[in-house]
Amino acid sequence: MSDVTVSIRVDDDLYERAKVRAQGQGHTVESILTKLLTDWVGPPPVQPPVPPPVPEPEPEPAYQTYTVKAGDTLSKIAKEFYGDATKYPIIAEYNSLEDPGRIFIGQVLRIPPLTPPTPEPPPPPVEPPTLEDLNIPWVPSPHFNERPDPDHITTIVVHATANSTLTGVLSWFRNPTAYLSAHYVIGKDGRIVQMVKDEDRAWHAGRSEWREVPNVNDYGLGIELVNLNDGQDPYPEAQYQSLVKLCQALVHKYNVSTEDIVGHYQVSPGRKTDPRGLDLNKLRQEIAAG
Repeated sequence: MSDVTVSIRVDDDLYERAKVRAQGQGHTVESILTKLLTDWVGPPPVQPPVPPPVPEPEPEPAYQTYTVKAGDTLSKIAKEFYGDATKYPIIAEYNSLEDPGRIFIGQVLRIPPLTPPTPEPPPPPVEPPTLEDLNIPWVPSPHFNERPDPDHITTIVVHATANSTLTGVLSWFRNPTAYLSAHYVIGKDGRIVQMVKDEDRAWHAGRSEWREVPNVNDYGLGIELVNLNDGQDPYPEAQYQSLVKLCQALVHKYNVSTEDIVGHYQVSPGRKTDPRGLDLNKLRQEIAAG
């Protein structure tokens, strides 16, 4: 509580006599005036304590009532209301029935609502595989050079080898006269081999363009699938799943859009047809789902 200064006009004689008397009683004129005002006004009113808020009771869940008929059992009643006869203990507990097998005609039972089950927590997100997870062996090809920008990787080009064996592809890409290569080759059994480092420029797309940007080799990664590329030779499930996992790892590492996972025929239209028979739309969807 703060103090307030009050001025009172009195003549000098009155003030001096009051001062002398107050001092004689061990007081001051100011304390005498304060006491007079306090006695006149009275003590400050006592504020009643504020009671704490009373929590509202939770409303009892609404329930239905059912009058027992001849032939009824709690199981039958539970089946009628819940669609599941095994839930009869809910009705028995709610009505404090000591023996669920003993109900009588005319008895009014309260049927509580079913408490919805607690939903299962969502599964943790599945992390995409990494290149390290795939444990890819390294078989180097001599056919590569430097990219203009090693960090600029925006496209993945899927090819078909037009031959039938992984060994044949690896041998050809290592042949000094081939002047062809790819970053990765996937055999029909699902084995993945890396032949050119991602940051280097493999020679897989040739004369090419994607999104009006020429020379896809400058910014693309090449993946070769062992396949005859005749539209009849299948892509076995093991090979296809390895392709999905490899693309997921590359998409995650380089932030490549799934829309930029393309076939060789898309970057070299009219010149190339591979990978014939591979559903690229399905591939993009499965990669995105991972």
